[in-house]
Amino acid sequence: MSGLQIAATILLSCGEPTVSEPPPSLETISQEITFDSVDRLGPHHSISTVQYTELREREVVLESTQTIEIAWNSWSSFHFQRYVDGEPTFEAINHEGSSASRNRRGPWKGAMDGEAARLDVYTAWNAWDEALDGFTDRVVFTETGSTVVDGRPAKVYAVSLAPEGDEPRPRGGMFPHRIEGTLTLDSATAVRLRADVLAVSKRKNRTRKVQLNVRRSGIGEVQLIEAPMVPTRSADDMLRRMPKRPKPR
Repeated sequence: MSGLQIAATILLSCGEPTVSEPPPSLETISQEITFDSVDRLGPHHSISTVQYTELREREVVLESTQTIEIAWNSWSSFHFQRYVDGEPTFEAINHEGSSASRNRRGPWKGAMDGEAARLDVYTAWNAWDEALDGFTDRVVFTETGSTVVDGRPAKVYAVSLAPEGDEPRPRGGMFPHRIEGTLTLDSATAVRLRADVLAVSKRKNRTRKVQLNVRRSGIGEVQLIEAPMVPTRSADDMLRRMPKRPKPR
């Protein structure tokens, strides 16, 4: 390298320092987390309830409540349950090396491993996203203070609706009208420890109200989970019962 090239390199390296972007805020991180972050809490119990009410001309035409309950120790020890209007619709347990699931109150069906049950948790745990679909880009978080939940430092936020921007309106869907409530985030993981949020959307003579409640408790306490009694089947038998792959044409 010539002396001129060396000088140019030194001048470039001594130029204006790059301005780094500020780290994302806790509430921003909370919108992107997966269940891996929830797992970092350790053993705990969670219950998330979403109440749907739809009105036409102020008359209630639909009411429904969906509940997700998870007793969690680890990816190898958990009990996942889903209810609709108080009736169980799906249940899965991984514990002590065994895995089983059932629909409604039907018989338990054993699985060769726990991967299917883990996938159920990984894809269905997030009641926040399910309840506030259509509001995601319009939610404003205002920090109101700090608290402690089961010994863990947390931040408390008021939730409100941002003014309408330039984003396209949904075709044939409901328009966000109002959102209010409070949210408590774990300071270390950005996991939602508490949520009490009401979201209201409207379109012409229709109004939809969604009430979301989230509670995580017993953080750090080992959850009592019992593996269900299922018929013992060999791996060959389980493989025979698995759906066959279509033959290539």
